[in-house]
Amino acid sequence: MGYDGVREEGPLESIRARARVSVRRWKDVSKRITAIPFVFFGVGIYRAWLSIFFRFDAFPTVGPFDYFMFEGAIGVISLVLAFAATRITPLWSNGRARALTALFMSGGSALVIVSCFIWPLAALKVAGLVLAGCGLGSLILMWAEFYGMLNPMRVAVYHAMAIFAGECIKWLFMGLSAPYLAFFALVLPLVSLSQVRASMNHLPAHDLPRATSKDATRVFPWKPILLMSACTFAGGFGTLPALTLNVGNVAGALAVTALVFLGALSTAKWFNFDTVYQLAFPFFIVGFLLVSSSFSLSGELTAFCYDAGYTMLSMFIMLIMSNITYRFGISAVWINGIERGIRYLVELVGWAAGAWMATSLDTGAYTTAYIALTIVLMVVFVAVFVSERNLSSKWGIRMEDLSSDEDAGAGRLAMRVSDLSKLHGLTPREEEVLQLMAREKSMEDMERELFVAQGTIKAHVNHIYRKFDVHSRRELLDALHAQGSEEHPGE
Repeated sequence: MGYDGVREEGPLESIRARARVSVRRWKDVSKRITAIPFVFFGVGIYRAWLSIFFRFDAFPTVGPFDYFMFEGAIGVISLVLAFAATRITPLWSNGRARALTALFMSGGSALVIVSCFIWPLAALKVAGLVLAGCGLGSLILMWAEFYGMLNPMRVAVYHAMAIFAGECIKWLFMGLSAPYLAFFALVLPLVSLSQVRASMNHLPAHDLPRATSKDATRVFPWKPILLMSACTFAGGFGTLPALTLNVGNVAGALAVTALVFLGALSTAKWFNFDTVYQLAFPFFIVGFLLVSSSFSLSGELTAFCYDAGYTMLSMFIMLIMSNITYRFGISAVWINGIERGIRYLVELVGWAAGAWMATSLDTGAYTTAYIALTIVLMVVFVAVFVSERNLSSKWGIRMEDLSSDEDAGAGRLAMRVSDLSKLHGLTPREEEVLQLMAREKSMEDMERELFVAQGTIKAHVNHIYRKFDVHSRRELLDALHAQGSEEHPGE
């Protein structure tokens, strides 16, 4: 008993109380998650479709060269659409773009199927893969438009869930024969295409992607592009993406998507978006090294590490790109088209370099080149990581690149929030709340977008007030705008 006659709470009671709070919170989160529409999983659908022709050995005439030709088509169309963004966006609501995307993906799949099982004509296969790649490039950018309208927490949760669902579909596909896979090759593109439109319809009208104006800002976040390009070059060099799918591939992707999903929803201090960044590269390097002929470890372990690392890295790149669109209002088609275009074309160059070295060099020289490329990868990662350590970094963007007044205002405010968050010692989760407060989101909006209860939001807000030494949202916003006026007195 305490001195005032009140029973003190012992360690066991304290643990039980915390457990009850945690259970209530996860029940609330579970209700929110189960309410997420299935249409948001469309990214997983197209990822599963992507694997059909290349990862199951069901289509006998499709080989590694065909895979990289397909990836090259994605790269070329991504760049074309990026530079045409002012005429074709919003891409998801462009009727002609949607029709061509459906025709190219399903029609291209049909040509590949015909060339493999009915009329063995190489030209049909080539035409089918090029068309299918072009269609997929367009679909990827439509989904990028959707993610660019969401705050990072929702992007992480939805993207992780979508990829998890896609990996489950891949696992189911591993037991199917060619006729069933051919059926899904024709149908899945139409499913994902319909889902991106339905997903947009779940957003408020004011949050929908807007048309890209002729004087729109065209920033170039070169650091994430460099990082992803280095990894895709290495992946192409080792022909990692074209290896036959096994349990390790699926397990690696499932493990990291579950980690990101649960970590994003938890209140654990060990997890934030930067955790994805910090774990992705070591996994990828291990997978890249193990595929070398110098190592003889299991294919499942190699596949696990590679898919775990590449999946985490691609998720983080999506977080960066969508966050740039979300914060600065930059066209998602432009910024993602540039990144995807460079990514896939560099992968093609990596494959060509690897194929040439494998046939032109002896085993010792090839292994030396492999190790040298690994060292280059590490240097690139360290160089980027030292300068850009978290999601809210500038990633190579300069504020003077923001030419449009609207983008410049939104961009400067977002950067100001990031800078002041670091100055005042805010945690990553508190910075997310502050970004939403700067956008003048209500408590209900923040609750929905961050998947937490209002009590948790209020706790974060109180911590922010204390660290900024203010007592109300108005004082906080005045402080943010006052800082901006000091930085840009002429505006």
